[in-house]
Amino acid sequence: MNGEPWYGVGRNGQAFFRWDRASRDPTDRLFFAIPAEQMIASVLESRALAWQRELGLGGKLVRPNHRHISLAMLGNYDGLPKLLVEDACYAGSLVRAQVFDVSFNRLSAFGGGALVLRASDGIPQFEAFWRAFTAALLDSPLRPFVPNSIEPHVTLLRDKARVPRVEQRPVEPIGWTVREFVLVHSFLRQDRYQVIRRWQLSGQDDAHAVM
Repeated sequence: MNGEPWYGVGRNGQAFFRWDRASRDPTDRLFFAIPAEQMIASVLESRALAWQRELGLGGKLVRPNHRHISLAMLGNYDGLPKLLVEDACYAGSLVRAQVFDVSFNRLSAFGGGALVLRASDGIPQFEAFWRAFTAALLDSPLRPFVPNSIEPHVTLLRDKARVPRVEQRPVEPIGWTVREFVLVHSFLRQDRYQVIRRWQLSGQDDAHAVM
């Protein structure tokens, strides 16, 4: 199948998935993510500004409170489908995972125009969380949204013209302890996020929701 899954609700009230675009001009996006800790977001901001100047990049810096590790995109819509949000909250409640650490030590281009931080040798603890997270989605109505693979990264800025010419290089590691993951409503073209639900991780292979 081509394209991304799109969640819809039929006249009978039943949810369904299609693999074409829901709208040519969507206004809303829903996704799961791991937010950067507030203190780390400030460090990322100062580093991003320094690298932007050093590399002569234009574009737009990601807002400090928008910096995150993406987990799963749930599509773009004209208004979020209520049942999709409910299904996403249900799927998030199924995740059983421990607190873990992440660290990023390489600066590189990603996705044709994003300047990001990546990990050179993977993040084993993230991979354990990822298995628990995807297992929960696979056991929910959101199964079609589960990515085949993931490379954890944090986007710093976007510049489609100049970022692709940036050569990957090692940098001083930046990391934090992941204690939660979130469900985010992104208002497209407004540069605005709203966290719909948070789930706190624990040290006992468990997670619980925080409104």
